[in-house]
Amino acid sequence: RYRTNLDPMWSYAVVFLSCVFVLYHLVTSRYGMPPMFKHRAVHLAFILCLTWLYYPAGKGSPFNRPSALDMVLIAASIAVNVYTVFNVDAFGAVAIVLVLEACRRVAGRGLFVLAILFLLYAWLGEYMPGILSHRGYSYQRVIYQMYLTTEGIYGLPVGIAATYLVLFIVFSSLLEKSGLGTLFNDVAMVLGGGLVGGPAKVAVIGSALVGTISGSAATNVATSGAFTIPLMKKVGYKPYLAGAVEAAASTGGQIMPPIMGTGAFIMAEFLGVRYISIAAAAVIPAILYFAEVDLRARKIGLRGVSKEEMPDAKKTIARYGHMFIPIIILVVLLMRGFTPLYSAFYCIIVTWALSFLRKETRMGPKKLIDLSVVSARSCISLSVAMATAGFVMAVLSMTGIGIILADNIVALSYGKLFLTLILCMVVCIILGMGLPTSACYIIAATIAIPILNEFKIPGLQSHFFVFYFSCLSTVTPPVALASYVAAGMSGATTNEVGWAAFKLALAGFIVPFFFIYSPAMLLVADSTMTIAWSVVTGLIGTALLAVAAEGYLTVHLPFVLRVMFFAAAVTLIMPGLATDLAGFAICVAAFGWIYYLRRNKGVEQEKSAISGK
Repeated sequence: RYRTNLDPMWSYAVVFLSCVFVLYHLVTSRYGMPPMFKHRAVHLAFILCLTWLYYPAGKGSPFNRPSALDMVLIAASIAVNVYTVFNVDAFGAVAIVLVLEACRRVAGRGLFVLAILFLLYAWLGEYMPGILSHRGYSYQRVIYQMYLTTEGIYGLPVGIAATYLVLFIVFSSLLEKSGLGTLFNDVAMVLGGGLVGGPAKVAVIGSALVGTISGSAATNVATSGAFTIPLMKKVGYKPYLAGAVEAAASTGGQIMPPIMGTGAFIMAEFLGVRYISIAAAAVIPAILYFAEVDLRARKIGLRGVSKEEMPDAKKTIARYGHMFIPIIILVVLLMRGFTPLYSAFYCIIVTWALSFLRKETRMGPKKLIDLSVVSARSCISLSVAMATAGFVMAVLSMTGIGIILADNIVALSYGKLFLTLILCMVVCIILGMGLPTSACYIIAATIAIPILNEFKIPGLQSHFFVFYFSCLSTVTPPVALASYVAAGMSGATTNEVGWAAFKLALAGFIVPFFFIYSPAMLLVADSTMTIAWSVVTGLIGTALLAVAAEGYLTVHLPFVLRVMFFAAAVTLIMPGLATDLAGFAICVAAFGWIYYLRRNKGVEQEKSAISGK
């Protein structure tokens, strides 16, 4: 949707702005930032100017240059944010309009309409009916709250974008240009390519690796799907299923440590804890998410990739294996307590230095300029979405509607925790329709966390619950961004891919509930033994959940047997010795039935063979 063939003068302008933007963030990450408010204003000025240069206002706008309107918006963006840096007492209304217009062009109508509704609600609340009514605020007060405080445009979301997002996008782009993408694909192919349904396993492994450093499930699909979707179709996957596997796997990449698509940093900011605590807690749930592809492959009898089609992993590792070093350094620095900002800066420097070990990956001035352009463009959509999310957060804060909704949802669920969790899940998924994961999580957390606080749910558990469903919204029909991208790449319809991906990700919709009931999954327990036992029963339970969803385990399962496996899965994942014993008892009965079915099938085949003779 953005301009790709700008006239030379405007191309040079984009390159210059992108390079200065990236350089500003690199320098401030190492040598210190200006005051928070001013830093966010500088970040937003760059983002808005790049938005007007890249994104046309509509179909009638020129695509080779910015229009006259765009030039006015560029001037206004510079004036508003520069004035903000030196004097934060004016231009509020103009700043709000600029952010809303940028959101309309870049992030789509969903978030744009949501932001306008919340702004109108803050202004006209006294005319709202029933529980939604509040005393209302003058438009001057609304502008003040959105522009002159750290709760609106320059609030926590833009702060996260300006602090973490830029550096990790630069880091991700640098790794990709330095051969890590090729390394990930080849390693994934060697690990899973030769097994039953190998290309699907390659999609799961590759997307998990790529997705952990990607800030978007849709971007992850576009990156790894270009390789895995054609491969899956080649060995017999139907187009819709190939797209669904990639969409579900790419969504899972958002919950994969160490980076979790920037979600770990946002959660750490919310909770005020060390980043590494979030990444460590995410390990077990991430493993539980990837469970269903093997059963689907065996059910439809797909082959793996032949030896002739396999890449030479030894050569790839010998050529690009050194690119694992920055990832290792990042994890070590974070585990030793260094800030993500400090860690990312030095990993960028190390990655750039390592790129010179191979001629084809050397990052000279020309490649660095191209890298800056790509990185800056990648920052636009997420930063604009974050700035717009600030409107929602500010209105929730000033009107108190978040607390009111929390109280009424609890009342609607009759004080039952499970019903409340269902309602919170629906809120997260609806808010996530069409939004980037990071923006969805921030908005959903602002609304849903106060609800869970009513039940005294600890912060880590409630935030993981909200974060998972914010991620899963990208594969939840009818609006599923990751599935839409996968459908376009596979040649299937969005409806087919969307529902198939939803089914493949079914385990992900169950696991978050057990963050609440079984905190040992998040490494929250009194003893190591409790955590270990929770991991074992959780893994078995999730595997059984996949069996129930697919209806296959060496034989096609009747409906009653699928219900038994589902019951066993739920009881095993739930904490408690009694539920674990019940789950294992159901398992024994279910496996006994499968043995009976297999034995009868063998007898019938033997009779058929004898009668045939």
